[in-house]
Amino acid sequence: MTEMTGTLYPRQTKLQIMIDMLQRSQGATIAEIAAVTQWQPHTVRGALSGALKKRHGLEITSQVEAARGRIYGLPSAAPLFKSTRSATHLCAITPASPR
Repeated sequence: MTEMTGTLYPRQTKLQIMIDMLQRSQGATIAEIAAVTQWQPHTVRGALSGALKKRHGLEITSQVEAARGRIYGLPSAAPLFKSTRSATHLCAITPASPR
């Protein structure tokens, strides 16, 4: 663990913040994630579908509540990567599967 953040990760990336918010029991809305990360809503939606769902293979759930609107969540508790940088490097050195 690092002393400054109290986590196993060397630094807190915006994707990790997003994962932490989605793993909460109440989940997170696009607006809540955008406010915390200071991203535009379309960037949050792109990160959900591109980085988390497609690139890292995380299962993202969604449900609609009358009070908050559409709420997204991650049912699994453990993230698959430490940071986007290390995940990218690991993918780059992994040999391609035979076709």
